[in-house]
Amino acid sequence: MAVRVFDIAHAPEIEPGERKRILFNSDAFHVWIHGDWPGFEGHMHKHTADELFYCVRGACRFHFPDGAHHDLTPGTMVVIPKGEPYRIENTGGEYLALFGTRAEPDGMERWDAAGRPAASDTEGGRRHRAQRPRVKGRFTK
Repeated sequence: MAVRVFDIAHAPEIEPGERKRILFNSDAFHVWIHGDWPGFEGHMHKHTADELFYCVRGACRFHFPDGAHHDLTPGTMVVIPKGEPYRIENTGGEYLALFGTRAEPDGMERWDAAGRPAASDTEGGRRHRAQRPRVKGRFTK
């Protein structure tokens, strides 16, 4: 596998209707840019692997089921252990860009706090705030 270099700070904005641009995907790890527009509020969900988000641009709040929250601004990051439910809210007045990594391939199902597939991965949830359905780590047309 060849080494790849990405300019995260100058990456183009993700078009409205998309929320994730995959940069690298293997059978054990993936890296992406997460982009959201002002006013976006995601669903509470969790993953089966540890996850990291680094704020490159904008401002957001990570919400947790116990009412706790953590705000991210450029230069700050959050590490979310596997199984920890969270949701993301764009709290700024501009485009939000997060650099994300998770220790599993892209396309793994998300889960809600009760252990059911999360709304953002159900047919109805895929239309939630213009997120398009994914197929093996790629956005469908």
